[in-house]
Amino acid sequence: MADQTETTTTGDSGEIDLEKLLQLFRKGLKRIFRGILHLFLYLKKNAFKLVALIAIGIAIALLLTTFVDKKLKTEVIVKPNFASKDYLYDVIDEIQANIRSKDTLFFNDIGIDISGMRGFEVSIEPIENKEIDKEKTKQNNEYLEILQNYKDNDFVLEAIRSEVLKKAVLTHRITFSHKNPEKGEEYVTKLMRYINDNPYFTEIKRVSTENAESRIAENTELIGQIDELVANYAKQLAADNRTVGREGMVLFDEEKEVDVTALLALKNRLIKEIEEKRMEVSEQKEAINIINFGKAQVVKKQFLNKSLFMVPAILLGMFFAWSLLVYLNRKSQELIEQS
Repeated sequence: MADQTETTTTGDSGEIDLEKLLQLFRKGLKRIFRGILHLFLYLKKNAFKLVALIAIGIAIALLLTTFVDKKLKTEVIVKPNFASKDYLYDVIDEIQANIRSKDTLFFNDIGIDISGMRGFEVSIEPIENKEIDKEKTKQNNEYLEILQNYKDNDFVLEAIRSEVLKKAVLTHRITFSHKNPEKGEEYVTKLMRYINDNPYFTEIKRVSTENAESRIAENTELIGQIDELVANYAKQLAADNRTVGREGMVLFDEEKEVDVTALLALKNRLIKEIEEKRMEVSEQKEAINIINFGKAQVVKKQFLNKSLFMVPAILLGMFFAWSLLVYLNRKSQELIEQS
């Protein structure tokens, strides 16, 4: 009898708990529905204001996009020659300082009208990142250690020195910011001409070019002499009075032996040096070699790009915040009155 009573009580308790759970669930659904209904009524009540705010926001965004000047930039990638990196950074700082101070005399000498430089700025940065720079520094140190083993070999010394200098030179990006699409690129061209118009580096470039061309001419003459020697010896090889000595050596009557292999190796080295000098002249036409002269491009401003959505959203957010403050103020007044 007792067991039957206990079973009945447990069953009733389970049914009561289930009913309570269903009641809580219904109340939750009602509250959610009431919340949605209140939100609908709020939006319906303020529909005109909300639509007006959206329209005003879109109009403001369009005005910003139309009337705010587009920021343009021209990027120039350069490579300093003749150890002119420090000069390059100094002259960029000089130009930027003159832009800030609106030095009319400086820009008139270059042929630039200062009145057309509204919003003009210039900056420079190395293109390589720090990790690449660290790796290059490590490689340069390894080359310097190798140099110690070839102090008496001029050819190897010059080759390694050239390789070290090649890897030590960084490329840099000069960024010219401006707002004048017509005069911007013209001014950039004149400023780059001014940067390269340095008497000291102009003289170094002239001497370097003359030295390279002189070396090319001398090597070309030597190559011609080697070709003539080899050709004469080839003719004499066909004669009956020839004898062949050690490998690569030709013996002639009443003449010393000639190492043809060494002559051909020398010729190859001279040809390689001519190629390097021609490349050097080509790469070092200016103190600051222009690798790429970019076209003017629009600088993307995040706010203006998203203003069509951002401005209406900001206005709506301000309206909702104001409505919340009014609601909280009203509720607080009701609590004060009730107390």
